[in-house]
Amino acid sequence: MTMDPGKRTASERRWRGVISWATCVTLATEMVTLYLRFGRHQTAKEFNQTAPLLLQIHHMFWSVPLLAALPACGHRPRLRGAIAGVAIGLIISDLLHHFFVLPLLVGNTGWHWP
Repeated sequence: MTMDPGKRTASERRWRGVISWATCVTLATEMVTLYLRFGRHQTAKEFNQTAPLLLQIHHMFWSVPLLAALPACGHRPRLRGAIAGVAIGLIISDLLHHFFVLPLLVGNTGWHWP
């Protein structure tokens, strides 16, 4: 049963926005990660020797300042939804990369610090 888009509640529209942002960020981040790691034919160790520190950090941790900023967005639901969606997308992408993609491609999770 399909609901008329005009009849969705505000909460449903917000969650749809969060899910859309999370999906787009997850896919985009994973594509960039795969290119940086495999498109350039580098091992993780080689990548970490040349990449800036911000690119070496698991992108899941990039979501921390975004989630911390949510309360500062006050009563701006679209902005809050976008920020929450981006943060969720970064978390999902990192978990997907380490616990699904890397085990299939290299045989281990590749979990390291940073």
